[in-house]
Amino acid sequence: MTKLTTTKPTKKTPGDQFQLLWEKIDKQKTRLASQEKRVHKIVDRFNSEILPLEREQARTQYQLIERLLTFFSRKSLTEWQRDDLFRWIQEELGMLSTNPFIEDGLNPSELLIRAEELLKQFYPQPEAAALSQSEREDIKGDIYRELGLEINDEEVELFLNSPAVFMQRMLEKEQADDLDWPEEDDEKQDDHFDAEDAKPVDGQAVGKALIHRLYKQLAKRLHPDLEQEASLKTVRHEQMQQLLEARTENDIYTLIELHRQHCDTDAIGQLKKRDLDDINELLRRQLRDMERQYEQTFMNNSMESTIWNRFRNVGRISTDQNFAEHTKALKADIKSNINLLKQLKTLKDLKQLLEDRVYG
Repeated sequence: MTKLTTTKPTKKTPGDQFQLLWEKIDKQKTRLASQEKRVHKIVDRFNSEILPLEREQARTQYQLIERLLTFFSRKSLTEWQRDDLFRWIQEELGMLSTNPFIEDGLNPSELLIRAEELLKQFYPQPEAAALSQSEREDIKGDIYRELGLEINDEEVELFLNSPAVFMQRMLEKEQADDLDWPEEDDEKQDDHFDAEDAKPVDGQAVGKALIHRLYKQLAKRLHPDLEQEASLKTVRHEQMQQLLEARTENDIYTLIELHRQHCDTDAIGQLKKRDLDDINELLRRQLRDMERQYEQTFMNNSMESTIWNRFRNVGRISTDQNFAEHTKALKADIKSNINLLKQLKTLKDLKQLLEDRVYG
């Protein structure tokens, strides 16, 4: 009986791993570039064909809510008419408040506040018992879990009594916090690399040390001031911008590629095995970041991602069909809002429309 021999798979050397990672990053860059091109194509088409309609729809809906609010205080409205009018206003406000394409100058929060004031005027609520500190802390915890906001006792009262004012204040507070967020000090970061005799203690430190070394070598070659001809100086300027961005983002792939293009020495060939292991780890991190970047296009809350996910080709529904159906729906909404604004001239008109809503 013949005994089968088995061979253990050959363990990849650091050089083999580097080459494999390099090829994967190369493919991922192509994948990301292709995705970016598709996203921009849809976003550009949206901005041209759909965005004007989105803004017109929001504008006519805003005008409709304003018109409806003017009738709410009329004394001759019966109880059921006022109730149905308020539900109608709430429906329109709910849609308008979640519309991400509202043009500058339209503030749904103002309409929400006006609606709240009318609600208090015509539907007075019994005075609530004072909250205990434990109840206040529970509300603070709920707000933090649901909205990620840290609030104080005064803001708890505002949340309970005027939700629209509360949300507007929280938005203003968040915007102010963003403006006050300290920027990173690039000079302090660079101080770490000036100590050339300092021995890196981990792969990330080794990678950053190499990044800084490659950056300095390339900056000496690519600096625009070294070029006299205007057209070539422009090219050098673009290359320096690419170099600066690569250093800022720890993009070792781009730095090594630029080094191969513009320097005579082999950056990778000069590395020892331990250094190459560390560089491979940095490349793995870069590859993981690129993979996450690809997936985030589908998952993040940016406007581009919202448009991409709404209109891209999914299953049997083509992008053209998505655009056509959405355009049709927006035009129908705009037409309906304009017709309602034309009909809503008097209180009699409103009462007739309320009856139509109830009885069809």
